[in-house]
Amino acid sequence: MQKRFLLFIAFTIALALFVINLKHILPARAEQVDVYENQRLVKSVVFKIGVPYYVVNGQTPGVKLDVAPFIREGRTFVPVRFLGNALGLEDSKITWDNDTRTATMRGKATLQMTIGKPRVISNGQAKDIDAAPVLTNDRTFLPARYVAEGLGYEVGWDGATQTVVCWPAGRPKPDVSAAVDYLNGVQQPQEKPSGDGKPEIARQLEQMFGVAMKPNGSSWAYFPPREKTMREREYSYFVLSHTPETGHIGVQISWDLINSAIRNVEIDLSPIEKVLSWKFPDQPDKVKEIMDHARQVAEKTREVWVQWERLPNKTFYLDGYKVLIVSAGNAFVSAHISKN
Repeated sequence: MQKRFLLFIAFTIALALFVINLKHILPARAEQVDVYENQRLVKSVVFKIGVPYYVVNGQTPGVKLDVAPFIREGRTFVPVRFLGNALGLEDSKITWDNDTRTATMRGKATLQMTIGKPRVISNGQAKDIDAAPVLTNDRTFLPARYVAEGLGYEVGWDGATQTVVCWPAGRPKPDVSAAVDYLNGVQQPQEKPSGDGKPEIARQLEQMFGVAMKPNGSSWAYFPPREKTMREREYSYFVLSHTPETGHIGVQISWDLINSAIRNVEIDLSPIEKVLSWKFPDQPDKVKEIMDHARQVAEKTREVWVQWERLPNKTFYLDGYKVLIVSAGNAFVSAHISKN
C-alpha cells in the first residue's frame, strides 16, 4: 500500500513539472501588439486626405485637427502632434528639437525623424525611407506610414476614399466603414468673406501686387486696364483670379492680342513665382522646378504661338495642392493652384 502511495506522489510531481514546462515545449505564437491611448486600447485610427478630423476606435464625432493631412509624392503627411496623439501617445511622449529640427516620439519604440531627411531612427537604428518630414507654415508633418509602423501598427490605404487606416499589428484589420462615412460627410469650412464680401485670399493677393480685384462670376479677378495693355504692348501683363468656393488661385501671363510682334514681347513671369513662393514658402526647390517649366512653356508659346504647337499641360503636386501649368489663348503661360 505504501509503495502504491509513493508511486502516486511521484506521478503527481512529474505531471506538475510537465505542465510548468509546457510553454517551453509548444511553438511560440505570432507577436500581437496592443497600443493604448490613455490606458484604452487603440483598435483603429482613420485619417482622410484634406479633412481636418480623425477617428479613433470608430468614435464619432472625430477629433479635430487644426490642419488637414495631405499627400506629397505618394505619401500621406499628418501634423506630428496629432499623429502621435491619434496613435496613443501623450504630449509628453512627443518632443521637438528646434536646433536640429528633429521630432522624437516615444512609444513601443523611440522614433526620431528630421525635417528634410528621408530617414527614421528607431531605438538608435537608422533606416532610409522614401519620404522626409516637411515643415509647412511653421508646422511639422511626418509621413504617417513610417511613424505608425514604428509604433506597432499596420497601415492600409484606400485610394477610392483617400483614407489611411491604422490598427495594432497582429490583429485583423477592423471594419472602419462607419468612420470613413463620417469623414466623407464632414463639411469643409469655406473661406469667410470680409464685410464687403471680398475673401481674405483676394485681399492678400491685392496687397501682394498693389491691385484691386473685382467680382467676376463666382470668382474675384484682376484684369489690367485695356489702355495699359494697349500702351505697353511690348511687355507681358498678368491676370489674377480666385474662386472662394474651391480655393482656386490663377495667375496668367498674357500679351495684347493686336500685337503682331509677339516674338519681341518681354515676358515677366515674376507674378507666378511670387504667388507660388507665398503659397509654398517651405518648398523653394519645388517652386524652382515649376518656374523652370513655366519659362519653357512661355518661350515655346512666344516662338510658335499657334495653339496646337505649344507645350502640353503639366501638373505638379505639393503639400496637398496641385499646380497646373498651361498655355492657352493669349496667355504665354498660366498657373492654376487648387486642392489636390
